[in-house]
Amino acid sequence: MQQKMTRPTEGALALAVMLATACNDAPSPTGDGASNETGLASSTQVPTFTDVLASSGITFMHHFLDSETGSTYQVNPYDHGSGVCIADVDGDGLEDVYFLDFLGSNHLYLNRGDMKFEDVTDAAGVGVARALSVGAAFGDYDGDGDVDLHVTTYRGGNHLFRNRGDGTFEDVTETAGVGYSGHSNSTTWFDYDLDGDLDLYLCNIGGFTTETISHEADYFFAGVALPFGEVAKTPDNRVPGESDILWRNEGNGTFTDVTDEAGIRSSEWNGDVAVADLDLDGDPDFYTSNMFGANHLWLNNGDGTFREKTQELLGRTSWGGMGATFFDANGDAYPDLYVVDMHSDMWINYDQIDKVRRTEKFNTPFGSLAGGGKIISEPSDSQARWVLFGNTFFQGEGDGTFTERSKPANLETWWPWGITAGDFNDDGFEDVFIAQGMGFPFPYWPNRLMLNNGDGTFGDAAVASKIEPPALGEVLAGAAIDGKDFARSSRSAATADLDRDGDLDLVVNNFNHEPYLLRNDSPPGNRLRLLLRGTRANPNAYGARVTVKAGGRTWHRWVRGAEGYLTQSSPILHVGLGSASAVDSVEILWPGQRAPQVITAPPVGELVEITQE
Repeated sequence: MQQKMTRPTEGALALAVMLATACNDAPSPTGDGASNETGLASSTQVPTFTDVLASSGITFMHHFLDSETGSTYQVNPYDHGSGVCIADVDGDGLEDVYFLDFLGSNHLYLNRGDMKFEDVTDAAGVGVARALSVGAAFGDYDGDGDVDLHVTTYRGGNHLFRNRGDGTFEDVTETAGVGYSGHSNSTTWFDYDLDGDLDLYLCNIGGFTTETISHEADYFFAGVALPFGEVAKTPDNRVPGESDILWRNEGNGTFTDVTDEAGIRSSEWNGDVAVADLDLDGDPDFYTSNMFGANHLWLNNGDGTFREKTQELLGRTSWGGMGATFFDANGDAYPDLYVVDMHSDMWINYDQIDKVRRTEKFNTPFGSLAGGGKIISEPSDSQARWVLFGNTFFQGEGDGTFTERSKPANLETWWPWGITAGDFNDDGFEDVFIAQGMGFPFPYWPNRLMLNNGDGTFGDAAVASKIEPPALGEVLAGAAIDGKDFARSSRSAATADLDRDGDLDLVVNNFNHEPYLLRNDSPPGNRLRLLLRGTRANPNAYGARVTVKAGGRTWHRWVRGAEGYLTQSSPILHVGLGSASAVDSVEILWPGQRAPQVITAPPVGELVEITQE
């Protein structure tokens, strides 16, 4: 934790969003402190987690920028935090963890087993110490069997590190042709043209920095407060930003910018990118969230180009979108899309927490503070035509259309950033963990573990599972500014079976304090775990679709790269089997292939590696 804490200037604690005038008819408080309702079905099994950070050997600490988000707090992306990514970097079968930081070096920890980790950052050469690092993504772009690493920064230059296979990485950014220095955010690898190698997608946001070097460190630029109040007045407008970039892998260690050629025109504040085959035609499609305005849904034409179908297929999207992820929420094979919206909750100031209605959406981005601000019951009640002010959960209907179900599914939350999906209780339904909170100057706000009830609804088990409250308390000891506590808050989260006991653990990167390393201590359940290795398809098998049949049930999963906001989870497919103790068959549809590879009666309860035939 950065120790510099000085007295704030007058008015620095007030958000720019408070340009709106508070109304006297705000709803009565029904925030977390006033409600015990979780939405959990009585039959839903609650997993148990234990924070084992103290004994793990992980000493990473995220550092904030005091001049931007502390003593002189102002609204800009310098409070958006940094990412966490998981991959088996050294090929030993244990998955490793990479944390990104703002003020200081990133850190790579090798997994030594039994939840013990070793810091190998300096030897590996992936620290990126003189930059404000934001997001990252692992992927074997050169097909040599080792995962490589792409790192994004705010105006510090992005980096592509090639894994040499000996524990070290080589910075090949310039020779590979992916050098970009701007306000970059999330990034991911996927094979958009199905030629067998991984292509690279980069999300960029808008300029929020000046040309003045910060007095805190000579490698970043001072920021300016965003004109949030003005932007919110025209919510259907997409606020201009830096263009996203799609780089095609040429197969020889170099990349070509094909953004225009592919027909992609995303030049706003695009926070995250998520990839899935939405129409099951074999071509990967993708979605980008937008921090201020309508988002983008891109369908792959199968000829190297994309067409935007956002309004036609989704209608209104989250106005202040952050994390986005595709997962199979209802078991029907068609990907469902969950997007969390932090910026629509920015109308609350630090002393107005009693006005929070965390499960409700308002008709304006000013919540109950704007004239006529009210809770909506239907998307059409929004004052905007193409956006909703809150999270969105789009259920794929199987005919190319989606239904927005965040309200009936109980997936509206408050101050959300990153999301990660997985079956944490092995009941056969995928759940979601949501990293939440704002930190200083706001009160503490808890993370959410939304367990899938299996009936189209989700319930919060963060407290019941012992994820909340944090083991070290809700505020940072000794970190008060002008008498106000510095509340803990989370930004990104990834999931993997880090101790190889068969269940899914969680790693959470937090803002200006230590991470959470949450070991899943639930009783053993029935599960199938698959590690796919492509030969004709990309080596990581990103985009491969799997159908599992067991006990009269069918499950659908696919291998994902980085998504969920500055996050990459394990590529190992984890399929909770509920009461089924044996698997009948696994069908794998590899990227670019039309006929599935079938595996009969794979063993349950152990990791099964499958190589493409």
